[in-house]
Amino acid sequence: MTWLTWLLIVLGVTAVLLAGTVVLTKQLQKREPYRSVLRLRTRAKLRLFKALVTDRRVPLFARALPLLLALYLAMPFDLVPDFIPVLGYIDDVAVIVLTLALMVRLTPRTVIEEHMARLEAEAGRESKTE
Repeated sequence: MTWLTWLLIVLGVTAVLLAGTVVLTKQLQKREPYRSVLRLRTRAKLRLFKALVTDRRVPLFARALPLLLALYLAMPFDLVPDFIPVLGYIDDVAVIVLTLALMVRLTPRTVIEEHMARLEAEAGRESKTE
C-alpha cells in the first residue's frame, strides 16, 4: 500500500470517529442524567467520577471503567496514531466519551443525583466565597 492509501484510510477513520463522537454527544445532551453531567465543568466532572469510583453502591464494573480507560490511553497503539496532529487524538476523545457515558449508564440514577446535588451545593458555596 502506498502512503496515499494509508493517508486516506486514516482520514476516513478519523472522519467516522469525529462524526460518531459529535452525534453521540448531541444525543446524550438530550437525556438526563447525561445532560447534567455534560454541563459540569471539567473539575466538577473529575470530582463526580472520583466520587462514583469510590462509592460502593456503584457496580464494580462501572467503578473499573476509569482504570480500563487509563490503560487504553496508556497503550502505545491506537486506531489513529497519536503522532498525527489533532487527528491522532480524536479516537481517544471518542473512547473517553463512550467510557464516561457507559459509567453513567451503569450507575444507579439515585446515586448520580445524590453526587450531583452535593457538587452543586459545593459550587454554590465556592461562588459565595469568591
